[in-house]
Amino acid sequence: MLYVRNLDTLEAKVLPGSENALEPFWSPDSRSVAYGSNGKLKRSDIAGGSAQMLCDVARIVGGSWSKDGVIVFAPDYRTTLVQVSAQGGEPKPATPTDDAGINSHRYPYFLPDGRHFLFQRQQKGIWAGSLDSSKITQIVPDDSPFVYAPQGYLVFIRNDALVAQAFDAAKLRLAGDAMPIITGQVYEPGSRRFSVSDNGVLVFQGKWQRDYELVWFDREGKQTGTVDAPAKVFVGQDPHLSPDGKRLVVKRDFNLWVIDLERGTGLRITSTFSQIPVWSPDGSHVAYTGLGGLEMKAANGSGEAEVLISGANFPADWSPDGRFIIYLHRGVKTRMDMWALPMFGEKKEYQLLNSPFDEQTPQLSPDGRWLAYPSDETGNYEIYVQSFSADGKLGADKKRVSTAGGTAPVWRRDGSELFFVAADGQMMSSAVKTGGTEFEFSAPKALFKTRMLGLTGNFHEYDVSPDGQRFLIGTLIGETKAAPPTVILNWTAELKH
Repeated sequence: MLYVRNLDTLEAKVLPGSENALEPFWSPDSRSVAYGSNGKLKRSDIAGGSAQMLCDVARIVGGSWSKDGVIVFAPDYRTTLVQVSAQGGEPKPATPTDDAGINSHRYPYFLPDGRHFLFQRQQKGIWAGSLDSSKITQIVPDDSPFVYAPQGYLVFIRNDALVAQAFDAAKLRLAGDAMPIITGQVYEPGSRRFSVSDNGVLVFQGKWQRDYELVWFDREGKQTGTVDAPAKVFVGQDPHLSPDGKRLVVKRDFNLWVIDLERGTGLRITSTFSQIPVWSPDGSHVAYTGLGGLEMKAANGSGEAEVLISGANFPADWSPDGRFIIYLHRGVKTRMDMWALPMFGEKKEYQLLNSPFDEQTPQLSPDGRWLAYPSDETGNYEIYVQSFSADGKLGADKKRVSTAGGTAPVWRRDGSELFFVAADGQMMSSAVKTGGTEFEFSAPKALFKTRMLGLTGNFHEYDVSPDGQRFLIGTLIGETKAAPPTVILNWTAELKH
């Protein structure tokens, strides 16, 4: 839910209808807030009342609201910007569509004239666009979150410092040097954790890092070992054991590493943005989400990465026979959907399941005949299983396994158990039979309570040893409270010191 509070008080109030809110931004008069929520762009009035749905949106990645009642926003990763009336309607392009899939446009910010706006162009800096023209212009090469301050400054991150540089919004031109406001703060890539007001207030919150470690647990929840030393992270490492259980692929600082568990050595196999790794069934390759889209690379790091599908696609599993990669892709009206990419023939992708609900992290059974996945069709995420044919199609039969919420399904390697995480963080196990014409399962039972970094999303924060007796879990250590934000009144005065 989304909460709003006055800076003069500690009391916060919830905005009704803001479930799973993402990327909130203010109206020009500060009376309303717009945000993404469960596949919709919504607006809520601060005074109260129900949320208003403005349009469908796959996954908003920043937005801005002009004085003329136009909202510009990014409808997903690896897309260009679109615009829609603040009263609702059908979105239309705001930046050139031929840039989609190549250079993601995100986090727009309107300038005072209400026609021009700034935005991030992935890996290429901060750019300017206009509602009246398809022309876009680079302002600075820094690939950084930013805001425009009405006092005439562009505020952004450079070398782990929050800086301000004089900016002429009419001429779209910077002047002078960038001046530091706050230094020594590591920022979180891909998010803007600072804001400025018209009356000279600046709010900043540094990167929220938590103590985290990959910990081995037995079936009773007793710690039996660790992989590497504790680390400070703001996202988990998404651990995936190799098919033989002897290696581990993890995400660290948005690069992928393969760890030899017997020798305790690690090898970085990517050097550009990469996440959500999935092993090939023979352990020779890893598929993942990279800058180019869904990519594949040799697990020993040799050779160049191969782009399998461009765009915002997220691998989830690789079929045991090696014939299909199951991946996720967001639909504008259908949220996260499951797709399949054949690794033979023409390699033409196709949709496995098209529903209005959000599906996540599908996993194929070891015999390749059943697909387990979480869906929020009941209003909460639960675990479902459907048959999966040899030619890569989902059957009509569907069974719900979980009873009190469920995410992140993982099959035991011999196909005798299905593990998942309940809504309260309990590691759950259901005994299953996959060899017959119907999927059979027993009532899930709790094994132990986990302390994971996140329980929903496209990431798996745990994996299970091949014998089903040990669990490798990305575990939070100690307290998890964020540091309070820094509030600076009359922040431009700091620039003169």
